[in-house]
Amino acid sequence: MKGKLIFILLLNYFALYAQTDLVWQNYTTENGLPQNSVKDIITDKYGFLWIATENGITRFDGSQFVTTDEQYNKQRYRNFWGNIEKDTIFNVDEQGSTTLLISKRMPQEKVWFTKYLKTTTIYNGVKYALYNKNNAITPRMDREFLFINIGKYIYFIGNNLITIHDPLTNTGKKMKAPFNMRLWKNMFMHNNTVFVSISGQKKILKINNGQFSQIECSSIYTDPESIIYWSQGNQKVYIINKDIIYKSTYKDDKLGAEKITIIPNLIKKFKALTIKSMVYDEKSQHLFLGSSARGLFVITIPQFSSPVTESAFDSNVFYSTLPFNSNSVMTPQGNIYDSTSQIITPRRPDNKDMYHDYKKYSLAINNAKDIFFIKNGMLYKRLRKYNYNKSVKVPAHEEIDVIFNKDEQIYLTYIKNNKYYLAKYDDNLQKTTPLFYFNYPIYDVKKYNNQQLLIAGFDGLYIGDSSKKEIKKILNYHSKRIIQTSDRNIWILTKNHGFYLLRKNMTVRMPVDENSYLLDPHTILEDHMQNLWISTNNGLFKVRIQNLLQFSKHLNKSVGYYRYTDQDGLPTNEFNGGGNPNGNILSNGQMVFPSMNGLVFFRPDKVKSFYLKSTDFYIDRAHLDGHQITIKNNILNIPNNDFNVLEIFVDFPYFNNFNNVDLHVAVDNGKWIDLGVHRKHTVGKLTPGNHKVIFRYLDANNNYIYKTVDVKIGFFFYQSQYFKIAVIATSLFLAFLVVKFNERRFKSKNELLAKANTEIDAQKEEINSSNIIREKLIEAISHDIATPIKHLSHLSKKLNDTDSLEIQKKYFHSIHKSSELLYRFTLELGNYAFLFTNTVEETVSYLLNDLLMEKKVFFENIAQDNNTTIKFNPKDELYIQTNKSVLAAIIHNIIDNAVKNTIDGHILIEMTYDNSFIYIQITDDGNGMSPEQIYYYNNLHSILIEDVQLQKKGSGYGLKFVLLLIEKIKSQITFNNNTPQGTKIEIKIPN
Repeated sequence: MKGKLIFILLLNYFALYAQTDLVWQNYTTENGLPQNSVKDIITDKYGFLWIATENGITRFDGSQFVTTDEQYNKQRYRNFWGNIEKDTIFNVDEQGSTTLLISKRMPQEKVWFTKYLKTTTIYNGVKYALYNKNNAITPRMDREFLFINIGKYIYFIGNNLITIHDPLTNTGKKMKAPFNMRLWKNMFMHNNTVFVSISGQKKILKINNGQFSQIECSSIYTDPESIIYWSQGNQKVYIINKDIIYKSTYKDDKLGAEKITIIPNLIKKFKALTIKSMVYDEKSQHLFLGSSARGLFVITIPQFSSPVTESAFDSNVFYSTLPFNSNSVMTPQGNIYDSTSQIITPRRPDNKDMYHDYKKYSLAINNAKDIFFIKNGMLYKRLRKYNYNKSVKVPAHEEIDVIFNKDEQIYLTYIKNNKYYLAKYDDNLQKTTPLFYFNYPIYDVKKYNNQQLLIAGFDGLYIGDSSKKEIKKILNYHSKRIIQTSDRNIWILTKNHGFYLLRKNMTVRMPVDENSYLLDPHTILEDHMQNLWISTNNGLFKVRIQNLLQFSKHLNKSVGYYRYTDQDGLPTNEFNGGGNPNGNILSNGQMVFPSMNGLVFFRPDKVKSFYLKSTDFYIDRAHLDGHQITIKNNILNIPNNDFNVLEIFVDFPYFNNFNNVDLHVAVDNGKWIDLGVHRKHTVGKLTPGNHKVIFRYLDANNNYIYKTVDVKIGFFFYQSQYFKIAVIATSLFLAFLVVKFNERRFKSKNELLAKANTEIDAQKEEINSSNIIREKLIEAISHDIATPIKHLSHLSKKLNDTDSLEIQKKYFHSIHKSSELLYRFTLELGNYAFLFTNTVEETVSYLLNDLLMEKKVFFENIAQDNNTTIKFNPKDELYIQTNKSVLAAIIHNIIDNAVKNTIDGHILIEMTYDNSFIYIQITDDGNGMSPEQIYYYNNLHSILIEDVQLQKKGSGYGLKFVLLLIEKIKSQITFNNNTPQGTKIEIKIPN
């Protein structure tokens, strides 16, 4: 979990105190840093921060560390070198054996570069060490001979001597240096120009193209207390002077120092934290510090300021204020504050408790610039002509609740007989004129449409006409503020119901932020750039007026709010909304908001908002089941869908409050998902084919920027549509061939039978009989083969409808098993010819168990489609001589009917015997038969052919076919209802 620290460190030998306007964050191994000893830090041309540690190099984007697991990265690395603009950053491990190249946001090993980044070299028989002063506090020059690469030259530095070597011509130029090696710790560089500060002489020496000269500069450069830190990899120069950090600049042959920030006890803190490296990112306004023992520190440079309260009688909680002059405000107590401190504290009365009788929630100012305030329920005003040092009581006979000025008019509310009276106050006449009274408090008022007034109160928003004494409510929510912006639009702020735009006496509710903090806005201030600044109980929001107006017209337009919090330097996230006014714009351009921890001053034109740019948004990393894969040209190719989790990462440098990045994702034009603070999307498993993963975010212009990744997933051979179609077609064709084969076989037999019958005297009758037998035979075969073929067709459809590998394998197995059983069954269809002839007993006894088990196996796979099980567990072996073909057809049709009519149930096959009969019972708990059907089949022999209605109660061909066959083997069959549901059929065969 990312450790966010308000910088408080207790050390054994001294204490460090945090500066309240700086936000410190500390990142260690607990947050993903490879190791807590940071050797160097650098920013690349894409804005990412790279950190060298004793256990590899990592990339930091403001939220997470990205570290490769390659073996070459598990080294102790040192300082960064190279050219940021050319996207070539190097670092050599401590042994000098491995060189890491950082380019295109990725590290890679470059062994062949190592010889060009040597830390020592021999020149003219003297050993020189690479110049390095990568220590922000105590740069040391331990070597007597140093070298450094400057442009196309190499500078070899000795005591009072510099040799400039040209590698191309292999020539050197010696120059006497007017200083010794001790001063080289004050060396720094701008644009291949070397500068050396000589504090004793209070001058800067410049070395350019082999020439010495002096240059004028700020005294900060030569102050003996100044520490000059040159970040060689970043080519940035920083000056630490007392508690201030400066950035050094060089332009038009002039050196300049720009203030970055103030850190109290800076040197002590840096030493205590063992700070070695430092980089300031101007875009994000963050200072990055590398510690040799405590990891990475990130300091947010505040954009807001808050004055220090000195009064012992004051808490640091503020409500209502009014501008005092161009850069300060006054409170109801008379205290005056600017952006840094309390300027004036009025003389206190002898009774100090009296100070707390001031009402902090209300202030007003008249045209003479006198300031009205309330104390002990009485109205007072501080007089401008006495520079507000004198106050007088204002004649008012009732208890004053609130006073405010709007539209050059002073309004007040007073309490009388438990009613709240809204009144105008004329300061010249010292007269109070009541307008309306209410049962609840009134918080704000404003002129509206000539004679009308808008009135915001506890129980809603009203429009009142004092001349007509008419008033009506137009909003039922607790209304706090009425704000009119420069475009004449009026905004209504409510308690816990957001804020509204008022148009033609109608209110349009504005959208709130994702966390709903804007449900309770306190006040609105407008800057000259057409932005609204809205204070809340959880942060300060900025939004463009134009975005809100577009939403009011279309109601579906996105509105991007930018939220500032204590991470941006606010003293607290909780602003106060009880005062009137509770926000001011000073003539110097500053805005002032009261909060629970001081007054917040800032210049809106100086406060930055940090938005993502399309040029800083990259999608080139993904993980497939934890293994890293690369996205090239926004295309991700995956061989097949034999994986469980696909994670796609979005990379962008963003070191500010990540809640302001409105990042969403959608897959295949599905629903947009808010990614929150996460910079990745877990897609999960996808079907083979082409998919689109689309990311979007709001830019500074309130428009969505889209980035799309095309995910292409290959097919297994059996997942292709062609394969599925081929399987289905082949299965149907095979079934067709089997049927055709048997039809031809039966046809051939029938022809032989017909030919034989022509030799019999009753040729015509035999021919007719043969035709009848053939028709019945085909009908019987078609009936018995229909169910398994339908089952095969159903399985094929389900195979085509699913993309699951496991389910497909299951269906393939089922199709194979069913096809094999069907094939075996069709081979025996020839025996159906015996069903319509005079049957005879079998000459050899056969095992009844085998016949029943064969039918159980045949239908078992089909029954599984209905989630039905078939059970047959014979206790004894029973041999029988009843015609096997006929009995098989009977059992086949009865089980077929049971399977068709049983869903989520059980079918039980049993056999018993006694001395006279063999009993076969087939029981199911399916749909069952109606009483009419049971009566029909149990009494079919006695039903008259004219009883048409009763015949319709029967089923189809199957059971009638069974009853016909039962007579052929001289057996009996009975139909009964099963308890609690289903059918029980018993076949009684002579033993």
